[in-house]
Amino acid sequence: MIVFQPSYFGLAQETKIPRFVLGPPGNPELTAYRQMIEQPEQWEKLRPHVGAMLFHAGWLCEQFPDDDDLKAAMEKLRNLNMPIELEVGALKEWAKSGKATYRAQTKEWNRILRCGGNVISFAMDEPFVSSREYMKISSENNEDMEFAAEETALFMELVRENYPDIMIGDIEAFPFFSADEMIKWIDLLQSKLKAKGVKPLDFFRVDTNWPNFVVANTEETWHGLKRIEEYCRSIDLPFSVIYWAADYANPQFEGYYDDRTWYVGIMRMAYDYNIWNEGCPDQFIIESWVGGPVKTLPESDPFSFTGSALDFAERFLKKQEKNTSAP
Repeated sequence: MIVFQPSYFGLAQETKIPRFVLGPPGNPELTAYRQMIEQPEQWEKLRPHVGAMLFHAGWLCEQFPDDDDLKAAMEKLRNLNMPIELEVGALKEWAKSGKATYRAQTKEWNRILRCGGNVISFAMDEPFVSSREYMKISSENNEDMEFAAEETALFMELVRENYPDIMIGDIEAFPFFSADEMIKWIDLLQSKLKAKGVKPLDFFRVDTNWPNFVVANTEETWHGLKRIEEYCRSIDLPFSVIYWAADYANPQFEGYYDDRTWYVGIMRMAYDYNIWNEGCPDQFIIESWVGGPVKTLPESDPFSFTGSALDFAERFLKKQEKNTSAP
């Protein structure tokens, strides 16, 4: 567990985020959530590395539609000393405002909490992306950024007021936005929160679609991601990165990808980010929303979700812990 003392806006309150978080494939057609909760003996070596499980709130409720079933699942996670993080909407095309998005989800959140879920944080799923990509608000004069920041700040104000013990952070896509845009976005959102007297972000998380560095011939590369990392550090904002096989479900590779593609993808991302510029986030997230890997357990299978996460943890977390503790 990493402890930060945020100095941004003079706040002295500690922020604690788990070092390593797992977000197994969660869409309702799959059963990864249930498998991992009900068969912890199948990922026994991996568990000590994991600081929290990441679930999509709606998918978690769908996989456990009965309250007694959900209560049993939450109790099992508590017995494993495994808190949970929920990925939530803050600004979405299906709600179109921070207040509407908040109201649309509280029933699910409250059900999870009522059933004993030890929820430590909310991760907002790309509100700035939603403003530009799905709601089609013009980027001229940063209209989309301004709209997204105002509505996200309203959403966070409601969360802070009604769920004061739960951390909240933002996820945004790179290189969908450039490093410059990301930094401007962080500053604008934080300033909106400051104006409202609302506690700022607890973490900033980047969803990196790394094949676009080559496929889309973007000017942004791993160096841009490193710039975002360094900027977050400069304002004492914990920096979080999602590691995923961004090429896993690329239609261009249909017929070629399988669970081995997932393993190779997350490892390649980790190696590339580390080798290019010694990229080193404060928080590592292994998360899948692409329908795979199909096999979740056991961890002894290197190409299962848990097997690939175990190899990742042993290769990258241990190395970083060793480097961090060196005199």
